[in-house]
Amino acid sequence: MKTFFKKYLFIFEFIAVAILLAVGIYLVADPRVFLYIVGIALIIFGLFRVIPLVKTTKDKTMKFIYIGEIAINIVAGVVLFMEGMKGDEYNPNMLRWFVGAILYLRGFLYFFATVIRKETTDLVRFFTHIGIFTLGTGILFNNFLNEKVMAWIVFILCILASIFISISGIGHYKNYRYEQLAKDETKKVVEKQRKSELEEKIPLDDPLPTKDPVIDPVEEERDEARL
Repeated sequence: MKTFFKKYLFIFEFIAVAILLAVGIYLVADPRVFLYIVGIALIIFGLFRVIPLVKTTKDKTMKFIYIGEIAINIVAGVVLFMEGMKGDEYNPNMLRWFVGAILYLRGFLYFFATVIRKETTDLVRFFTHIGIFTLGTGILFNNFLNEKVMAWIVFILCILASIFISISGIGHYKNYRYEQLAKDETKKVVEKQRKSELEEKIPLDDPLPTKDPVIDPVEEERDEARL
């Protein structure tokens, strides 16, 4: 199975490009769908974090705080999903409020855990959460990132991702074609070699020996007498 997916990976890459472009175009045409996408993403992200966080967090206080954060993410996802089902009557500010609040909360809890509860961290997570905290604040208190703007952002990301996946897919398809060509050429060479080996094994017929005419001396004397 692993060999099959590796061999025909280009097919799945081309399908992924088609899906990405279709999703991006559909989001621009109907930005309300973004409520479904963000809602489902928050629910899945929240559910997947429960067990790892509970098992790896030794601080009981932070464990309960993280569980509360996950619960908020799941509730926000459900609310956004339900808001999208309202059709054209949905609240356009709902997405901004929830996404901004969740990002702000994630940044706040990170600094609370590292500064107050003395959790370990590194430079990458530090600067990442500074960006998350800043972005959450900007989204929450400014109306520059609504569902229409986010739809266009996702559409551009889909185009960029499609370009990179297409390049990868073309490379894998090219390798597949060269592999098939090499197999065909190898097969021809093997068949030609087998034919030559068979011809060498078949014995050749010996030519019949040439017979010189036997001259009878008596007959020869008679012929001379006649002359």
